[in-house]
Amino acid sequence: MLDRRLELLRMVAHVGTVTAAANALYRSPSGVSRQIQELANELGVELLKPEGRRVKLTPEGRALVNYADAAHQRWEETRSTLRVSDELAGQVTVVAHPSAVTTLFAPTIDKLATRHPGLKLKIIEDQPPKNFHRLITTEADICLAVVEEGVPNRSDPRFAQVELTREPIDALLPSSHELASEGVLNLRNLADEQWIIPAQGQAGHDEVLTACRSAGFTPSVVHYAREWSTVAALVQTTGAVSLTSRFAPTQSSEAIAVPLGGDPVPSRQLILTTRAGAEQGAPITAVADALSSQVKNVTREERDH
Repeated sequence: MLDRRLELLRMVAHVGTVTAAANALYRSPSGVSRQIQELANELGVELLKPEGRRVKLTPEGRALVNYADAAHQRWEETRSTLRVSDELAGQVTVVAHPSAVTTLFAPTIDKLATRHPGLKLKIIEDQPPKNFHRLITTEADICLAVVEEGVPNRSDPRFAQVELTREPIDALLPSSHELASEGVLNLRNLADEQWIIPAQGQAGHDEVLTACRSAGFTPSVVHYAREWSTVAALVQTTGAVSLTSRFAPTQSSEAIAVPLGGDPVPSRQLILTTRAGAEQGAPITAVADALSSQVKNVTREERDH
């Protein structure tokens, strides 16, 4: 509903460079630059100015992006109120990090299909910041992500965010480790161990380092791995240790997940995000409610176990 050039400017504001915006929108950088400059010429103001390798919005550019954000929110609110049918129908696209797909979304698909046969759920596995790019471009309707670098803060006017849960973080030890049989483990007890962690830029990398530093040490990293399942396999075969989220699918490995104690207990925040104004739409509300119910089921099962 808005001038397409405003969409380009919003994405540049989101990612910080014309090239990154072009990649996110599957456009050429030269084309994005040209169209934004055309918009600036029409308005008679500068919208962007260089700042090192990035670009910065001018005050006029920021005002225009704020206007576009507000207009998008109103449009999403309008779309939500127009869907007044008693029967939920249509497609809701959800983008989520890998462990959320396995533990939360996969068990939810059949339940939603039974409850709302006209509602179709499409899953995309991705990580920040790309999953938020998908929200902005309307490629996705819901994003489930862990709060970490690359995740917009709660005050970002483009999004509506709610916390689904605070997911505990467990120690991941080889089955032969002397502490593998502990009921609860203090993270400081692993300060002298060798560590395996997700590679930089991968989900979990920052949270492992943050948890260890909060416990008073920097881990001695001997291996990096891309997937949690690979981390678990290396833990078992090398004797090194790691951390794992409670929802991570490590059950195929013989590595042992041991709950961590402390005050506070190490955890990570899972948030559900939609575009601002879309959160009250009936299809999105139905999916969000189903996910909240699944979170409660998983939490209850973990507690009973």
